[in-house]
Amino acid sequence: MSQPRRTQAARSQHAREQIVQAALTVFALKGFAASSMDDICLAAGCSKGGLYHHFPTKSAVLTGVVERLTAQRALVPPFAGSDATLPVQALGRVLIDVWTEAARDDALRARLRAVYESQLDKSLQNGDGADSGLSTILRIGTLIQLLTRGDGLDAAAVARRLGIEHAA
Repeated sequence: MSQPRRTQAARSQHAREQIVQAALTVFALKGFAASSMDDICLAAGCSKGGLYHHFPTKSAVLTGVVERLTAQRALVPPFAGSDATLPVQALGRVLIDVWTEAARDDALRARLRAVYESQLDKSLQNGDGADSGLSTILRIGTLIQLLTRGDGLDAAAVARRLGIEHAA
């Protein structure tokens, strides 16, 4: 019996998912700034044309990574209950890069704000105590503010100060 053929939309979605997963891995290993579109192509096993068809810029790839992390519940540390495919340390590095880029990218900053506000709303609706969701959101908000103020702060030192050094 022959296997059913996938539609063009399904193939396209699969290619996007492969690219985003490859980018997540590359960003975790090299950091966002040091990663190139060529690195992502190599890791994803796709052509440059294929990559640029789905993601016209490296910032668009990063937005795809943010969407993946949001879906995996891995955008807000601590990552208990997360579906993330990376170790916590690698995930922490990616998140610091995401927050750093959010300081320069209005659309990314707006997307992160929406995700964190949604998380805060869920925490408040669920009646989470100060030791759970709400305190996590406040720590992350403080971290983002410190990282995006442009004071040249050491991200690892800020993470230690906020009690999330295992994520940095």
